[in-house]
Amino acid sequence: MLITLLTIFHHISSAQKDPQLREALSIMTKASISGDIEGILSQTSPRIIESMGGIDQATKLTKELYSSLIKYGVKIDSVINYVDMDVSRIDRIAYCFIPQVLVMSTSEKGNMAITSANLLALKEDETKKWTFFNLNKMDQEKINMFIPEFNGKISLPQSLEKKILVVKKEEVAKTVDQLMKLIDESVKKHK
Repeated sequence: MLITLLTIFHHISSAQKDPQLREALSIMTKASISGDIEGILSQTSPRIIESMGGIDQATKLTKELYSSLIKYGVKIDSVINYVDMDVSRIDRIAYCFIPQVLVMSTSEKGNMAITSANLLALKEDETKKWTFFNLNKMDQEKINMFIPEFNGKISLPQSLEKKILVVKKEEVAKTVDQLMKLIDESVKKHK
């Protein structure tokens, strides 16, 4: 199962058109899987960190999030990024929407949880580096608040319905493959 997921991840990751974005996404993915709070925040958009009350408060909130996952017996095992996405630009911001599939261990032996998510990668002229927004709990209004440059110019991409699928471990690769195909179809339909 792990070999299949790594093969899928490598194939999809190699499709990224911007090497700096691919590297930043790899750092964010590894940090998310390992629970490396400092690594996650180093790749998080400064706009989000500022809205959380600064780096100290962002660190506290992110630690609380990971602690609650552990409390409920959930561990992120892999993140598969669909990165065959074009990088676009508006004003002084390069951006790219990145659909993801997350595979998580649960406290239920023999079962895994799978869900989809979306990231927004941003590269602002001032920072010269790619950072990320987690779009899972954001609507168009919130995005416009955080990134006023997008207001009336950029719409959030459609995403898969936010459900958590619980499957047997032996069904993970097949389920991930199906979700990635759905994401691929959705992306191609809306290009």
